[in-house]
Amino acid sequence: MTISPCRLFRKDIIDFKVKTTKGYRRYINLDNAATTPPLKYVEETVSKYMESYGSVHRGSGYKSKKSTDVYEKSRDIIKDFVNAPKDDYVIFTGNTTGGMNTAAYFFAQLKGKVMVSAIEHSSSWLPWIKSEGLKLLGKQQYQLNEIEEINEKIQKLGLSQVLRYHINKKFEFDLKDIEKQLQDNQIKVLVLTASSNLTGYCPDIKKIGKLAHKYGAYFLVDACQFIQHHPIDMQKMEIDFLVASGHKFYAPYGGGFLIGPKKFLDCFLPYQIGGGNLPYIEENGHFIRYYNQMAHDPGTPNAIGAVSMAAALKKLASIGIKNIESYEKSLVDYVYDELEKLPNVQLYVRKKQLSSIITFNIKGLTAQQTADILNKKYGIGTRAGNFCVYQVVRTLLGIQDETKLIELVNSGQANKLPGVVRASFSLQNTMQDAKEFVKAIKEILNNQIKKVEHDI
Repeated sequence: MTISPCRLFRKDIIDFKVKTTKGYRRYINLDNAATTPPLKYVEETVSKYMESYGSVHRGSGYKSKKSTDVYEKSRDIIKDFVNAPKDDYVIFTGNTTGGMNTAAYFFAQLKGKVMVSAIEHSSSWLPWIKSEGLKLLGKQQYQLNEIEEINEKIQKLGLSQVLRYHINKKFEFDLKDIEKQLQDNQIKVLVLTASSNLTGYCPDIKKIGKLAHKYGAYFLVDACQFIQHHPIDMQKMEIDFLVASGHKFYAPYGGGFLIGPKKFLDCFLPYQIGGGNLPYIEENGHFIRYYNQMAHDPGTPNAIGAVSMAAALKKLASIGIKNIESYEKSLVDYVYDELEKLPNVQLYVRKKQLSSIITFNIKGLTAQQTADILNKKYGIGTRAGNFCVYQVVRTLLGIQDETKLIELVNSGQANKLPGVVRASFSLQNTMQDAKEFVKAIKEILNNQIKKVEHDI
């Protein structure tokens, strides 16, 4: 199947113009790992849904019933896309971070420790520290002037419960190390990033899932950088819980989700509670709860977010994830091969691990300087920084002492932290985008050489 971005997205998204130092240029968006534009089909679906939009759940009118029906069917479309077990719930959240915090709330009530990878995004790491720390803190309550000290205690307690499994020199997971930690500790849940937002590395999800289950742990996968690029199958990959964000897969309407087993989620009071997710409250204040997905759907839900995610996944399925994977790989392979030839470009990805991301630096420029030049001069949007995986960036850059980095942060100069540049590709990009990007990098390098010669 031939993939044509101009058919998938509105013309004014593809041909968006920005003012640069070279005049107005068509904007080349290479920041797709952060967020993606809406597919044309998603916009059309949302617009159609809005015509009959009404209050979701509990309404008696036509629009309410119609809106509720479409909203609830969105869960089935999402489940089908990832081949979730029949009895699994799809709990709608605001994003992946919301899904991870929801899961951390449930698991904090169970005995055992949590395993999180050293390459995990902070949104897949910190929620566990906070939830575990709060649980270990106990039932005490404090005065307001004591809270700052208590916050530090929560972090310390949480860190003792959240173990990290590491990456080797090739920035890949060592399954023997993972198994040893599972053997040596009572692990209740193993958390895995399906694709690194820094290197693009995609581990063997199924093998790690089998290890988790071998030692009695649940297996939770963060798929926010994976689901839009690669095939995913919860049952074949032995995934118990899955989280993702709509804005990563062409549905930027504030939706995300956590998928997990009914028999597990029915055991707990909802993460959030209020109106809509309770059928009745007794006179004495005792409430009766649902034992279904509505129990985890408080208040008026973000129906637009849910419908947009279902529409996006429906469209991706029609294109074919394998086709998408092949198309994006052709772009990234070209860029990688061209940048690898340039002596003053430091690549932080390996050809074997290529997905949809290229991380790099240009020698003699900071990551932010490179990103700013690409934006201001060429109209190419990338991203520079640490990407919420600080330890991995420190390792990539060979930083062993973080004292000066802490000083920068504490003095309000976090924007001066060393980092890397990330160019991330998606369905909206073309081979012309890839060529323009490579051309811009070469021109930046040539200008550097000319500057050095001029200074001499």
